[in-house]
Amino acid sequence: MSDAPQTQPPGWYYAQGDPPGTQRYWDGQKWEGGPQPVPGAGAEAVAGGAGASGLAEPVMRLAGRLIDYVVWIIIVVVFTVIFIGSVFVTSGTDDDVSFVAAFLAGLLATLAITAYETVLVGLRGQTLGKMAVGTKVVRADGSPADMRDGFIRISPYLALGVLGSFIPFLPLLINIVLVVVSIVFLFTDPNRQAVWDKIAKTIVVNAR
Repeated sequence: MSDAPQTQPPGWYYAQGDPPGTQRYWDGQKWEGGPQPVPGAGAEAVAGGAGASGLAEPVMRLAGRLIDYVVWIIIVVVFTVIFIGSVFVTSGTDDDVSFVAAFLAGLLATLAITAYETVLVGLRGQTLGKMAVGTKVVRADGSPADMRDGFIRISPYLALGVLGSFIPFLPLLINIVLVVVSIVFLFTDPNRQAVWDKIAKTIVVNAR
């Protein structure tokens, strides 16, 4: 983080390297305290204010999410192989046992994906996909996201995943609708908030 110019009078300013939408107190010679949210700063201020990183481009958002989807698929495959494979080894093709194994595989995979999103967003604001493309989740006021925000963002997928353990096809259709609507929002919404961003009141900014 760089210091403000020595000629800058004491006051509250954005410090380079801090989260967008925050400010620190400059006493005329050095910074005092940590970054604080700018009062009343909305997503527009975060995106366009002096020193802000700016909202992530839709293409980068989509690329990051695509990478995360690959991670999700790997998680699902791992749990499926573990549970379904064990059924064939121990019980052959018993339909009842196979159903229970498939149910547990889907449920635990959903919980693992929820944990993946919640923990990584809470700890650093970035899933593996966002790390790869250089984007970051923050709150709409620019302050860092926490695990609660991460959980709320992934909650639609959690609900659909649990529902999918009982009704296989309906959640898939709902998920497709959510994805399509979110893509439209990325290109039309002034804050580029996908459906899960609007639910959690977060935005995605450039991390670099």
